[in-house]
Amino acid sequence: MASNKGRKALAPAKISGDQLDGDKLAARHGELVAMNEHQSAIVDQFGDGLPWHPDHYEAAIRSELRRGADAFLRAGSYLVVARECAGHGEWAGMLQRIGLEPRSAQRMMEAARRVQALPNASAPTHLLAAAKNQTKLVELLSLPEEQFTELATTGETGDLTLDDVERMTFRELRAAVREARADLSAKDERIAKLSADVEKEHEKLTKAQRKWKTATPDERQTTLEQRVVQAKLDILAQVGSQKAGLAAAFIDLAEHCNENDLDSSAFMGDVLGELLNAVREVRDGYEYGFAIPVVNDAGA
Repeated sequence: MASNKGRKALAPAKISGDQLDGDKLAARHGELVAMNEHQSAIVDQFGDGLPWHPDHYEAAIRSELRRGADAFLRAGSYLVVARECAGHGEWAGMLQRIGLEPRSAQRMMEAARRVQALPNASAPTHLLAAAKNQTKLVELLSLPEEQFTELATTGETGDLTLDDVERMTFRELRAAVREARADLSAKDERIAKLSADVEKEHEKLTKAQRKWKTATPDERQTTLEQRVVQAKLDILAQVGSQKAGLAAAFIDLAEHCNENDLDSSAFMGDVLGELLNAVREVRDGYEYGFAIPVVNDAGA
């Protein structure tokens, strides 16, 4: 028997690979639970009661692709489940076996999600009845989401209605959808321009306020006098001449009354009286501290 005298003890064996870690296992377990809950929610929302299994969903999608617009949506719903629940490599393989391009699958899933998100339970029924086939339904998906929702829930968006969708050919619908998108784009541009104008006016006002705070008394007087002059010019423009403004309106009314043996003298007198009274209030209603010429308008 060989003696062990003088031999060194063997070093502990090294653990190859990741060492078992309770915290890592717990974290991984939590991830799996969360993933399962998410997949279960997707199945409940889009799976129409069909439990997840890649073979089952592949067969269901293949079957629905042979039918109309409502089946197109069901296939899109099944695709949503398959995309969320398929294991690594299963999704691409499923699309290849079905013969479905990824972009087409994406459109179908988008259709399912949009219809699923409609607030009115009867909206999908009316929408599908109008579209009738998946070609028209896909065209409607090119509408911005807010227009798509508005069309499905209220029956119209802009000048496009569900009745139009039902009676139009595909080419007519495509043109109408483009026009509806253009209308929304023009509306957005108007809103953007209005917002920009408001922002510019705000900047001008802010700049004027800063300038006013730092202005000298003489500079402020000049600014206020300019406001008075501008107000006077606005009033004179409204009083007008024989071709425009109040004077032209009075002339047109007087000529009409003369031609038709009518009388509007009391009406015109009342109008001028109101204007003169307004000027008198400015003239007499405040203590300006300077002389104001008195206009002899007692006979007016």
